Amino acid sequence: MTYSDKVKQSKNVLNAIQSLKDGEHIIVSYGTDREGRPNYYIVRAYEGFKGEMRYSIHKDSPLSIDGMNIDKIGKTTMRGYTYDLMTQKTTYTFPLYSMHVIK
Repeated sequence: MTYSDKVKQSKNVLNAIQSLKDGEHIIVSYGTDREGRPNYYIVRAYEGFKGEMRYSIHKDSPLSIDGMNIDKIGKTTMRGYTYDLMTQKTTYTFPLYSMHVIK
């Protein structure tokens, strides 16, 4: 897949994320679990200290506490990060072109 194809496929998800207002969220599907069922995630928007929009992503499950803050959103990817108990930083790059907006 070429870069321009990735940009085109990412546009729907990118527009949905960037259109979120403070307190709003969308649900996206990304990847599958061990049984081949799609994984669902909630992308939430909130206003930062300086008035800028910030985002986080969490598993869409009532019992889940798994989540990451979003550091950067580009044309084809978004980068998430989290810190564990021992202040070890974990990062992950989500390919927007592999996500699908559910609602």
